[in-house]
Formats: sequence, structure tokens, C-alpha cells
Amino acid sequence: MSNNTALVLSGGGARGAYQVGVLQGLSEILKKEKIKPPFRILSGTSAGAINTAKLASTTEDFHSAVNDLIKIWTNIKTDQVFKADILSMNTFGLGSFLGTQKKFNSLLDTAPLKNLIEKNCDFSLIQPNLEKGLFDSVIITANNYSRNSAVSFIQTASRVNETMLKWKEVRRRAVHTQMKSDHILASSAIPMLFPPIQLNGEPYGDGCVRNSTPCSPSIRMGANKLLVIGVRSTNSDTPLREDSKEIHEASMVRILNTLLNAVMLDSVEQDVQRIQRLNELHDEAIASNSNFKATKLKRIPAICISPSQDIGEIARLKAHHVPRILRMTINAFGDLNEASELLSYLLFDADFCKSLITMGHSDCLRQKNEILNFLNEEVHD
Repeated sequence: MSNNTALVLSGGGARGAYQVGVLQGLSEILKKEKIKPPFRILSGTSAGAINTAKLASTTEDFHSAVNDLIKIWTNIKTDQVFKADILSMNTFGLGSFLGTQKKFNSLLDTAPLKNLIEKNCDFSLIQPNLEKGLFDSVIITANNYSRNSAVSFIQTASRVNETMLKWKEVRRRAVHTQMKSDHILASSAIPMLFPPIQLNGEPYGDGCVRNSTPCSPSIRMGANKLLVIGVRSTNSDTPLREDSKEIHEASMVRILNTLLNAVMLDSVEQDVQRIQRLNELHDEAIASNSNFKATKLKRIPAICISPSQDIGEIARLKAHHVPRILRMTINAFGDLNEASELLSYLLFDADFCKSLITMGHSDCLRQKNEILNFLNEEVHD
């Protein structure tokens, strides 16, 4: 049985820079070990959708795409992602309070992000890359606000069996499409912060919302191995900071911080843990000579590379890089010290992103042996 390895990139705004560091490490490992990039399926959500789009639309190879991503993220500026001047924030985010017809649905205007994506991703190249066999499928997941469901937009090579695209789960479905920048914008539209994007006449937002099983679309499309890059530290709960104001109070900023953390960052690591537990059950069934085939339980090797440090804390220490008007807005509803997770989504700053890339690179190389074991593991029926 051939190894159909999926690369699954989760979301989290500026935290997407961490993924690029891990990809840099992977590229170095693959080159050194003379291993051909194994990824047949590319799946991205939120910031991971941006990185996925770049990987899918690069005509040369995986290594070139990773180098391009490093250049993008190490030179990124806030004004390349959203407008953060007082006029834009008042007009775009608070228009309903100023008597205009526009309704309040986000704080920030992400028109610059569309330009950044289209400048760096040639979507017309994705289908030729698919047909050349660079990979088999590209998956971008977004949340449909009208239907309250996750939609995985999928572009495939013509050799892929169309029946694989007809899956539907509870509050999740597949849609065969030709990728464009609006799919990426929709998937990365962080709720309340970035505006919903219209696709086929319906509003879509960040793909992390209602996405409790982010690995499922890749498995539905034939993946039998999963390499997942998370953007949340797997360490235990973050302790309360003694120097934070009103430490026993729950300000609006702290509540929003907690909600975004739960909605945006909890799913992918938990999904991988579930898959790994199922693998353990599969192995135990074989070891005990049980009739495990009757259960249709399959073993899907999965590895998740996650931050070794708290990205929220790194963002808090670099809060001064956040545009002044945005810092003032956050302070109106709480305290910057309480907004670490929120800041980590919005800190599209070269210094912050370089820190995350460096950490991702180190975390990847630290797990080199585990990664090589994963890559070399054969998959059997």
C-alpha cells in the first residue's frame, strides 16, 4: 500500500510563522537524508491556509516554496495584512455606531491581505502542479456562517476518484472547487477581528470554527499518514501572572482571549491525540490476536509538531510592536497583559515572526529522529 502522507497546517493568525519554521526544518531534514518530499495532500486552515496556498502554487519544488515562505514572513508588516489607522478602524469596524449603513461584523479591514496573497500565490498554477504529480489534493477549510458548518474546499488532480469528493459529515462537507484568494481569505478570517468573506453568495469565516476534527478531510481524501503542525504549546495551563491587573477579574479582553484560544487553537492537537489513541487500540488488538479487522479499525501514523514555548507570552513581551491605535482599543476593554493570545494573532511583525520561525525550526530539528521514523514507517492494509 502506498504512503499517502498529508501535511496538515492549523490556524492562528500571525502564529502561522511558527509553521514556516517547522517547514524550514523539514526541508533541511529531507535534503540531508535525500528523501523526496512525501506530501500527497496539502491541507490548511486559517493562517495555515495561507501557507498551504503558497506551497500549492509554487512551480519548482517544496524546498523553493519553503524558502519563499521564509522571505514573506520574515519581512511581513502589519499594513500588509490589515489597516490599523484610526480612520480605517472607525469606518470599517464601528460604522454602525457612526450612523452608516454598514453593520458591525469585524474590527479590522483586511483588504491588504488579499493583495499580499495574490502577489505571492499564482492560483492558476495549482491545477498544473496537481496534474504534474507534485501532489494529489489541496484542501482549504472555512466556516459557513449561514449554515453553521465547516466546508472543506478541495482541488484535486484529474486522476483522483471523484467519489472521494462526495463525503459529508455532521456540520461538515466537501466542495470541489478551483482555489482562489477568496478561499484563503475566508479560511483566515478570524471571527470578530477580520471580516467574513462571501463565497458563492454566503458568508464564510475562519476554518478553525466548528472544526473539531481538522485531520478528517485529509483522511477522507485518502491520507494514511498525517504530519500535523500545530501552533499551540502542549504544555499545561498557563499560570496566572502576578503582575497583571485585576487578576481575579474577568475583563472583556480576558474573556475574548479565552474564547479565541478555545475556538481557534484547541482542535488539531486533540484530533491527533485521538488518532494516536486509536492507533494504540489497533496495535493492542493485533497483539491480543483479536478479530480487529471486523472493527474496520485502521492504523494511521500521525505526528504533531507543536511550539515548545508559549507563543502568547512571546507576543505579550512584544506588545509594543502592535499598532498604537490597536493597543489603545484593547486597553479600553482590559489590559494588554491579559491579551496575550489576541496579540499573538495580530502581531504581523517581522521581529515577532522571526522569533516564531526560529522556534519552529529548532522544535522540528529536535524531533528529527521521531520525524524520520514517521517518514520511514510503512503503511499496511
